[in-house]
Amino acid sequence: MKNFISFTIFLLFAWLGIWWYYSCSWCLRNNNVSPAIVEETMNSNAEMLRKKAYEDSIAAAQKIIIGLSAKDSENKDVFTYSENLEINRDDGNVIIPNSLSGFSKQIADYLGKHQDQELRIYGYENSSEIEKNLGFGLSRANFIKDILIEAGINGDRIVTHSKIVDYVYNDLGIYEGGILLSFNTLDTARIAEIEKGVTNKILYSEFAQKTFTPDATLTNYTLELKNYLQKYPNKTVQIIGHTDDVGKAKANIWYGQQRANNVMKYLITQGVAKNKIKALSEGESNPIAPNDTEENRAKNRRIEIIVN
Repeated sequence: MKNFISFTIFLLFAWLGIWWYYSCSWCLRNNNVSPAIVEETMNSNAEMLRKKAYEDSIAAAQKIIIGLSAKDSENKDVFTYSENLEINRDDGNVIIPNSLSGFSKQIADYLGKHQDQELRIYGYENSSEIEKNLGFGLSRANFIKDILIEAGINGDRIVTHSKIVDYVYNDLGIYEGGILLSFNTLDTARIAEIEKGVTNKILYSEFAQKTFTPDATLTNYTLELKNYLQKYPNKTVQIIGHTDDVGKAKANIWYGQQRANNVMKYLITQGVAKNKIKALSEGESNPIAPNDTEENRAKNRRIEIIVN
C-alpha cells in the first residue's frame, strides 16, 4: 500500500512539473517570456544555423582550386587541368607546374584545327600592383606567349592583355591562377595581319639533308599555308635556302638548296600541290646579320618562304 501511495505522489508531482514548465502563464509572465517569443527565438536560431551552414559551404567552395582551362568563342571548355599556373608576388613571375607541361600542345592543336581562331592571354595583377605600376599583368601574359611561340605557334595569332583581379597571395607569396586563356574568332583586320605573316615567313630549324625532321614551327606554319592557299588558289610558294659564310660560297649554295628541297618535300607530303612550290638557294649571298658571331651566323642559316 505504501508503494502505491508513493508512486501516486510521484506521478502527481511529475504532472505538476510538466504543467508548470509548459502551461504556467504566471511563470512565463514573471520571466517576461511568452510562448510566441519562445517560438520566435527558436525560429531565429534555426535561421542562424542555416545561414552559417550556407556561408561555410561558400567558403569551402572558394577554397577549391580551379585548374588551368581555355574556353572557345562560345564559352565552352577547350581543355581543362586539375592544377593551375601560379604567379609570384615578389618578382611577378609565372610558375608552371610539371603537370601543365602539355598545355602548349593543346593550344597548338586547337589553333591548327581552327584557322579562324586566335588566342587571347590575360595576365592578372591586383589593384596594389596597379598602383605601383609594376606591369605584372602584361609581362605575365607575354611570358606565356613566348613559351607558345617557342612551341611553334604563330605569334601573330596570340594577343596579350592585362586584367585587374583583386586576388590575395598566400603566406608564401604565391597565387594559384593568374592567367586566363580564351579563343576568339578572328575579325577582318586580324585576318589580314596574319595572312601578311603567312606570305612572308622565315623559319629557323635544323634543315639538314639526311636527318631533316620538321619541328613544331614548320608543322604549324604548314597548316596556315594550306589554309591560305585554299583561300587563294592562284598563289604560288617560293622556298629560299640561306646559309652563313662558313665554307666555300659554292658549297653554301648547295647546302641552301638541299635545305630548301627538304622543306618543299615536306610541304608536298602535307598536301601542298607540287606545281605551286619552287625551291632555290641564295647560299651566303643574302645575310640578315653580320657573320661575326655564332649567334649572328645562326640567324643567317634560315629558310625564307614567300607566297605571291
